Amino acid sequence: MATRGDMVAAITAYAAARKRILGYDSAPTWALGFNPREVVMKYPLEVGGELMGQLWIVGFPHAKDIKFRLQIVLDGPICRLDYTDETHPNSIDGYTNGFVPMIVVGPHYHSWPINQRFFRGATKPPKLHDALPYMEPGRTFDAVLRWFCTDTNIDSLPGSHLIGLPGPGLLL
Repeated sequence: MATRGDMVAAITAYAAARKRILGYDSAPTWALGFNPREVVMKYPLEVGGELMGQLWIVGFPHAKDIKFRLQIVLDGPICRLDYTDETHPNSIDGYTNGFVPMIVVGPHYHSWPINQRFFRGATKPPKLHDALPYMEPGRTFDAVLRWFCTDTNIDSLPGSHLIGLPGPGLLL
């Protein structure tokens, strides 16, 4: 049986591996998200010729301002960028050890390196408790998506890709 350390090492290796998004050249097919205000599109990721994990894009078609989430899911989320106006606290140990600020306000990034210590094994997906403010200059969906892809080792998307956010008032 794999130990917690083995599993963290495997997820860390996956996070470092080159990945490629499949289906970027087709218009998104949105599905209902976790609540009625959000929709989700899931793109398969290819690693070394095998399908492994997904890129999830969560959109908020009724939001008045640009708002979305990008996350990589491998049996559970391993990282997530929340481009939202949310405020949330980080963990006390993350703050006292200088990893993260006590509170993040607005767009923020829950990266695997600052959250891997919360991984508890195969029976539960990792909790992404800690986040750093997202401070990159890109303020369009495409710019943020491209930054996220670079940071998570996903191959660069061509200029003709069709990944985008849902239109206002999308009906499902």
